[in-house]
Amino acid sequence: MLQPFHTIFLLVALVEIAAEIFGNEMVRFAVKPFLMPTLIAYYAQSIKGEWSRTNKLMVIAFFFSWLGDVALMFVYKSPNFFLAGLVSFLITHILYTISFADVTDKKAEALLPKKFWMLVPLLVYMGALLYLLIPAIRNNPTTQAILIPVLVYTTAIATMTSFAMNRFKRVNDTSFLLVFSGAVLFTFSDSIIAVNRFLHPFPSPSIFIMVLYIAGQYLIARGMVKQAN
Repeated sequence: MLQPFHTIFLLVALVEIAAEIFGNEMVRFAVKPFLMPTLIAYYAQSIKGEWSRTNKLMVIAFFFSWLGDVALMFVYKSPNFFLAGLVSFLITHILYTISFADVTDKKAEALLPKKFWMLVPLLVYMGALLYLLIPAIRNNPTTQAILIPVLVYTTAIATMTSFAMNRFKRVNDTSFLLVFSGAVLFTFSDSIIAVNRFLHPFPSPSIFIMVLYIAGQYLIARGMVKQAN
């Protein structure tokens, strides 16, 4: 089936990444707001009218991702835009978590909590990240107030990734692999944002952030479509 919105999303993504690489702020501001709307259009087209509760939640999650994208574009004007973006993506991760819990084979044994040790790499990663971030946030008067929201957000994204992992053998293998890979890439993207903002700024972080973020969102969308179909 011809999927024009799939092509449009990929073109928008490529232009956005190119704008980040070449530092073209005008193109970035013009294109970035179209990332999630075109992904929503692709998703809506792909599910072929099957508007289940999970598919509705996914579209709402994409919408809050769009709000987060737009908010983070204006952080240079006020730190409050960073908090707005944080809250928007927090809602996204909560909706993703709920969506990932709706598996195809509900009778299949869940990976977690029986094999809790599978979470160890994720917990070690998140623990190490917070070990570095918490003192930096706490010791900076301009970021102290955001410590609790950052902790809540970190818990939410770790939970989302755990639920993506817990789909193993409870949905088709392609859907599991795509969604879990997307969740991991999303986690890495957010980690770079946190390290760059609170710990140690480094050159051209937005390139890595956007490549991981776009790939993560795309894989999650593709994976949930595979489950729906």
